[in-house]
Amino acid sequence: MESDEKNQNGRKKLGGSNYLNKSCWLIKNLNYAPYKRCQYCELKFRNCLFLQYQVVSLFLMLLFFSAFLLIEKRLSLLAITTVFTLVIVYGYFFNRSTKSIIKTDFFLKKTKNDLKDLADNLEKKVDEQTRYIKDKNIKLEKLLKVQSEFLDISSHQLRTPISVIKGTAAMLAAGDMDNLSEEKKKEFYRSVYDKGLKLEKIINGILRASEFDSIGFSLNDKSPEIAPEDVIDSAVEEARMEAEQRKIDLIWQKPATPLPKICGEKSILIEAIGNLLSNALKYTPSTIQIKEARNKREKKGVIKVEAKKEKDDILIKVSDNGIGIPKEEIGKLFAKFARAKNATEMYTDGSGLGLFIVKEIVNGHRGKVWLESVLGKGSTFYISLPIVNKK
Repeated sequence: MESDEKNQNGRKKLGGSNYLNKSCWLIKNLNYAPYKRCQYCELKFRNCLFLQYQVVSLFLMLLFFSAFLLIEKRLSLLAITTVFTLVIVYGYFFNRSTKSIIKTDFFLKKTKNDLKDLADNLEKKVDEQTRYIKDKNIKLEKLLKVQSEFLDISSHQLRTPISVIKGTAAMLAAGDMDNLSEEKKKEFYRSVYDKGLKLEKIINGILRASEFDSIGFSLNDKSPEIAPEDVIDSAVEEARMEAEQRKIDLIWQKPATPLPKICGEKSILIEAIGNLLSNALKYTPSTIQIKEARNKREKKGVIKVEAKKEKDDILIKVSDNGIGIPKEEIGKLFAKFARAKNATEMYTDGSGLGLFIVKEIVNGHRGKVWLESVLGKGSTFYISLPIVNKK
């Protein structure tokens, strides 16, 4: 059906069988082309070559007919017949020549237009291909940059725990552990266990980031309704032990009344809030010396989690009184492998994937994530998630 309409529209163009020259007075009034040549013509009626021929022919015929009536005796019938015959023959060849001229002119114009269209399309395609290559080049440069950053991080983050595990295993194999006290042995075993956990966390982070990069994450129609308090309860409980070990107060200010439900994947949202809590614990100096961290302080560290309904969203807030983030680095922290300079100085371990994963999870839940921070005073991270629409 569509192809028939396209063909019909094509025939209405200049040169098509149904083409009507609206510039021509005759065709406009007749609403059809009286001659085949008309389908190639764009001239106005007064400029029509065939019309001019007809006018001249009519004039000649009238002239000779008048002459025949006026001077019948002097002008033979043969002469009149000859003139009429010549006019008809001339008209036949004139008709063919004008048709050929008009048709040739049409095809010249058509060829010129086709060449112009071809040149324009070729230029357009060249521009499109150039833009495509530039885009691919930019993406490739970004990919190479990410790969370089990943290798830099991996060379340090993965090498350190592997070295500890290998060293301890070598001591066990050589029997060096036999000469150590039970307390010292436990310290080595604990170190191996901690480094194993760190390796697991880094690898899981890399796999999760790769998953979001390749297939992304988004809610579907079957995603269940969940209570925000349940998500936060689980995330806080998972972080509770580490907070106690670091002597940091972890406060979850649970709302007095139940919050409206949100739609989402509970385990993934727990991971997102857990990443925020993990960062808060890392970059809030403790009153005791932590092996991985480079500083401690007298003021007690406090991490506070809050949640409330705000318009059509649930707003979750994770705040701390840690080292804060330099203003110029806030905008880039949700990028892959991004870490603030002061964070690296305080805590050498870290893949820079945690906040990237948080952003991907929250975006997949049709929410928003952002932060506010004052250097030296602490940071506050916000997650906004839409409430389930009951309509």
